[in-house]
Amino acid sequence: MDQFKCPVCMEQGRNESSASLRRVGGALKCSRGHSFDVSARGYVNLLLPQHKNVKDPGDGKEMAAARREFLNTGAYKPLLDGVCAAAAELTDGVAAPIAVDCGCGEGYYTAGIYDALAEKVSPQIYAVDISKNALSAAKPRFAGKAVYPAAASVFRLPIGSGTADLATVIFAPLCVEELLRILKPLGCLIMVIPAREHLFTLKSLLYEKPYYNEVKPYKLKGFAFLGKDEVRGVTEIAEQSTLNALFMMTPYYYKTSPKDSGRLYSYFEEHDKFTVETAFEILKYRKEVSV
Repeated sequence: MDQFKCPVCMEQGRNESSASLRRVGGALKCSRGHSFDVSARGYVNLLLPQHKNVKDPGDGKEMAAARREFLNTGAYKPLLDGVCAAAAELTDGVAAPIAVDCGCGEGYYTAGIYDALAEKVSPQIYAVDISKNALSAAKPRFAGKAVYPAAASVFRLPIGSGTADLATVIFAPLCVEELLRILKPLGCLIMVIPAREHLFTLKSLLYEKPYYNEVKPYKLKGFAFLGKDEVRGVTEIAEQSTLNALFMMTPYYYKTSPKDSGRLYSYFEEHDKFTVETAFEILKYRKEVSV
């Protein structure tokens, strides 16, 4: 956990070298005595109370469980494979890459990236998410790996400047300034976004007037765009519980009225399968030399 920095010292604008955290027993401590316990679920809480908008920020237990249930079906395995290939490509030649997964959720992609890189090199991954529920669910995925999870905001990463060879943002909030800060010169970024038609069939079931996803311009200030990989497919769902889990792990879960969501929850009363298209864009960037 050597790359974690004390959020209190960083908040106070202290030198990052003095803000380094070291493992002391069951806690991480800085040179000024600030201490952060490592939970029984394996993560350390580096999210300061004043940075919380609610008591329990991020994904709740139900959403974390739903994401884990759906991802365990293997429906998004092609995306995982694509992300792993991009991570291997962008860290090629780095013997011991340090990666930061920003918004790691319950760790499906984090663990996959680690396993892929570990076939040839010795990676370390710092997995950050604002949800303690998601991090708790991630513990089995991270067992035996050099993956270090922390509860923190992607807008205040408890990571030293110029630390990471690679950062990943997979369906998570984007803070370009923090990414530029933590990445080494010529460090790389992988960002995954839904393509225009991703889950359109699901939205057609929920809404009378379904809409396509808006795909924004790829340019990010301070980054050179290296290109994109597209992952497209069709997923066949055979159980109501799996369809429910897919719905619950999307933003639509919070935006859909009970009347509209009722059509989804009762779908298998009259049907025996649900087919939905998946479409992702894996965007690859390199930090510009002048930044």
